[in-house]
Amino acid sequence: MQSEVLLHWLRQLTEPDTEKVKQATKQLQSLSLTNDFLLQLFHILRSEQNDQIRILASVLLRRKLSKSSETITKDVHEALKHLLLEQIQIEANQRIRKSLFELIGTIAKQDLQHEVVEKKKKGKKPNKTETTGWKEYLHLCGTLVQSTDLKQLELGMHLFGTLATYCGRFVLEHWPHTFNLITSMLKTRPSPTVCEQALIILVNLVKEIHQKQYMQTIIDLVPIANEAIQYLFVNLTAENTTNLLDFYEALLDCEVPNVIGTHLQSIISTCLQIALRNDSSVLESVRYNALSILAEICRQKKKTLLKHQEILPPIIQALLQIISSAAVDPNTIEDDDDDEPVVVAGANHVLEAMSYHLSPEKFVPLVISQVEPMLKSSVANERKAAYYVLSGIIDGCCDYINNNYLEPYMTALKLGLRDVNSDVSSAALLALGETCAVLEGEISKYSVEILPILMEIMVQPDNMQNHNLKVIRIYYAVEELIGVLNDEHKGVIPEVLRVLFHVHASTTNTKIRELVLAVYPAIAIMMKDKFAPYLEPVITQISPNLSQKPNTETLPVFCTSLHTLASLCRAVGTDHCKAILLQALEFSLNLYTEIDEPEFRSAIFALGGAASRVLKNEFSAAHVSKIMGYIFESLRSLDWIEDATATENRKLEWVDDEEIDGASNGINDEPEGKAEKDDDDDDDDDDDERMTFENAHVEEKAAATEALGDLVENCIVSAWPYRKDIIEYIKNMLEFPNVLCSQNAVTAAGNLLISIHKMVSQTQLPNEKQLIQDESDRLIADLIPNLCTIINTTASRSLAQIALDTIKSILEEFKVDMLKHMALFEKIAHSVQKVLAYKTKCQQESDEDNEENGGGEGRDQDGRDDAEYDAMLITTGGDLLPVLTSIACAGNVQFFPGYLASVIPKLQKRLRHQASVSDRSFVIGVLAETVQNMNEALLAPYLQSLFTMFHQYLIDDDDEVRTNSCFGMGVLCALANQHLIGQYETILTRLSHVLVKETHPRMIDNICSCLCRMIVVSPQHVPLEQVLPVLFQHLPLREDFAEAISVFTCLNLLYEQHFTQIESYLPKCIEMAASIIDDERVLPEAVPVIREFLRSIYAKHSVAFVQVMQTLNEPLRVIVTKHLQTN
Repeated sequence: MQSEVLLHWLRQLTEPDTEKVKQATKQLQSLSLTNDFLLQLFHILRSEQNDQIRILASVLLRRKLSKSSETITKDVHEALKHLLLEQIQIEANQRIRKSLFELIGTIAKQDLQHEVVEKKKKGKKPNKTETTGWKEYLHLCGTLVQSTDLKQLELGMHLFGTLATYCGRFVLEHWPHTFNLITSMLKTRPSPTVCEQALIILVNLVKEIHQKQYMQTIIDLVPIANEAIQYLFVNLTAENTTNLLDFYEALLDCEVPNVIGTHLQSIISTCLQIALRNDSSVLESVRYNALSILAEICRQKKKTLLKHQEILPPIIQALLQIISSAAVDPNTIEDDDDDEPVVVAGANHVLEAMSYHLSPEKFVPLVISQVEPMLKSSVANERKAAYYVLSGIIDGCCDYINNNYLEPYMTALKLGLRDVNSDVSSAALLALGETCAVLEGEISKYSVEILPILMEIMVQPDNMQNHNLKVIRIYYAVEELIGVLNDEHKGVIPEVLRVLFHVHASTTNTKIRELVLAVYPAIAIMMKDKFAPYLEPVITQISPNLSQKPNTETLPVFCTSLHTLASLCRAVGTDHCKAILLQALEFSLNLYTEIDEPEFRSAIFALGGAASRVLKNEFSAAHVSKIMGYIFESLRSLDWIEDATATENRKLEWVDDEEIDGASNGINDEPEGKAEKDDDDDDDDDDDERMTFENAHVEEKAAATEALGDLVENCIVSAWPYRKDIIEYIKNMLEFPNVLCSQNAVTAAGNLLISIHKMVSQTQLPNEKQLIQDESDRLIADLIPNLCTIINTTASRSLAQIALDTIKSILEEFKVDMLKHMALFEKIAHSVQKVLAYKTKCQQESDEDNEENGGGEGRDQDGRDDAEYDAMLITTGGDLLPVLTSIACAGNVQFFPGYLASVIPKLQKRLRHQASVSDRSFVIGVLAETVQNMNEALLAPYLQSLFTMFHQYLIDDDDEVRTNSCFGMGVLCALANQHLIGQYETILTRLSHVLVKETHPRMIDNICSCLCRMIVVSPQHVPLEQVLPVLFQHLPLREDFAEAISVFTCLNLLYEQHFTQIESYLPKCIEMAASIIDDERVLPEAVPVIREFLRSIYAKHSVAFVQVMQTLNEPLRVIVTKHLQTN
């Protein structure tokens, strides 16, 4: 083959004529099969004057070598090696040099792999020290790096850097010599190029380190490398600094522990300096990378950061400076995205990471101290930045802010809403929405002042006609603020609805109407059936959007209308929504195959799930079948995967289109300092299988999985025929690489298990019952291990939390039936134990303090430095302890006493000095509920410590902590039976002192309940003549109606055994019983106890009973009469 022929076709490949390109491609494919194709390509690369052709030849060479190395003869292979080493020493074109380095690296790696394979074939055990590799290459490297000529030294370091990039493990075998070379070059810095290549070598070696023997030398190199990085940022152009921070990333990813801790402050300082350089000397992407490293440090090095708290203020100050330096005009943004500068996004990510992973007690005060002056600043950008910061930290620190900063926090937000600067008020709206999304309780009282402001902003003419980021945030804030209203403040909702109706009627902007429709579900959820009077005008707004097939322009409002309708149906119920629900569902399902948009399918799945929840067994099997088929189709779909390189019209099977295009477009000016590892994907055989997410398709899968969970929960009979497919898809989605999809799959798995277990008790026919029971047994054995694996191995705390919640629901449904699956029950118990011991994957930290002590074992288990998300996971795990105890006590579970001996002390350890309110409330509450479900044998070892704990916290400053302690003391007295009688005087004394100044209704209810439980255990050890007047003075129950059973159990006993003591209180007792027996807040098991109490009085003291009845109002008399007549 003549090289002129090959050159001809290469030139034709670069021409704009499509037909000529196709012809050239076909000819090149044929020529590539000849033996001398590679050598001819190399000849063209070396001799051709046209750089465009040379670049194309180099691209084809590298791809052919990477993809078809097995077909290359040994002679050609060796000749290429020789030619490459010659050419690299004389090549001047930087793009060609880059390709030559890549070719050399590719061949070097192939030679090493081939050498190892050959030794295996000969039966030799591969010995690292015997691996020789490409000897000429190594000799040339060794010669050049010792040269006193700077150009020769730079080339040698380039070659060495290429070797480390492609063959890092091989270079690591020669660590002492490599270490000396790197150290020398980083210290002496003969030139920026030499220093840069030394850093590249170091980065690639750190990636390969898996043994502690290298740890100290790496630690010694960190400060030297850190100084070198700062030097390079000064001496390289901005375009050539893109990979300088890879060293820090490699250290964070390094499998050898404790290589970064001692130098963490200097690394943070360097990253901050780079992130703050707001000029042309540093690219924004590099600044973002520096911030990403800081965020990762916050995730991995929490203990070190908290140990050296002086590091935190400079970080926070720098982040605020970055955020305040950016100007965003919210009125120019037409999408839901903030479109904020990438560096601002990076700063926000760091703040979020700090809020999620640092102790709020130590983090939040530092932030607030720096934000407060900015809120009062005369500079609009600083005020705006302050609100962005508040919105960024609220999710991770919501409890702490709620308990310590709520009033000033909400006051600042209220001022921000009225700020004269539109950017600032927009940021305040975002902060308000984010705050309301995660807080509850006390925040409701601020709605009275804030909602009128929001309504005033909504009806401003510009905001009714122009759709922009600020307007989006207005409706987001309204929606979230509605969601936190308590009963006392719900009176403002009708006025909000009036404003929404007005905006919808007045605006001509479809997107504004969309925003209005999206608020209605939040209102309906709060009002429930009281929303019914407003349903008709809302349906009137929705109906036109669902009356005809949507086009591209109207599809968003069509989907929003479906979502709104689905939410309204869930909130308001069947009677009001059934007709339009079925109509919209039928219409949408008929359009399903005509509209190929993931957003449309997601909306249909939401509506189908809502229909199943509202209609339940009335939902037609035909609809269930159709929706189920579409769900399966969605879950099978691979549309969420985008193959970034495989295309139908690939010009050559071994070369990427974009590379040929890049070459043919004359890209011949690649910067000299550009890292040689840009294309190191070539090293992997699956280089062309890179995948990316399509967000809309992932959201579709999440919606499909959620709908699947709804269908198996509400329509299990109709779904029964599809159960094998359902199980398969649920298990697949449990492992899907998206947290929301996995969360929905976990919930669906729980719904399926619970629904099928309910079917067992609801089925009467023995054969069917056994079939369903067998299926239930098989499913629980299949799915519970999956859920436990998620708890133990997921990196997502929220996913682990949902898995724990789901298992709790399953246990509450199965109850003692779990004893048939003892191995599964024990597996669940030990998963909870791992959570409480900080031993699951999502609780692991790479801090050196933990690593030296064996990971999770070394982490403090007192919750002292827990982030709120850590504490939430512990709380969720602890919540399983009462139900586990209840099931274990129903059977003789042998492992459980030892299990409690491990778990209870861990929980009590969290009641350290200065424990947070949430920790105190959680520990005391969960142990009180656990005691309630214990038996005497299980309780005995902990009786004294639990008594001491409950007694101590009866006088806590927090209402909830006191209430939990009082409940715990009551159930402890009940279960301990006679064993605590000696402490009754102590208990009564403390309760008496507490009651004198107690104002919290729930605590008062629990004091009454505790007294009642003590009386039931031993009335003779309670001074009834002193206690009963106090007890009846504080009855009836006002909030905690769950305690009705303990109160009326006590009243029954007193009536039967101590009538003279209770006789004067009978009228009040009858009135209390009448007013509470049909209250939906009373537990079902309390009703028979109350009914028996009324019947006893009526049977034995009918005259007094009738007299009291005459004083009751008519509804209460009807209630009492009904229960007296009930069998």
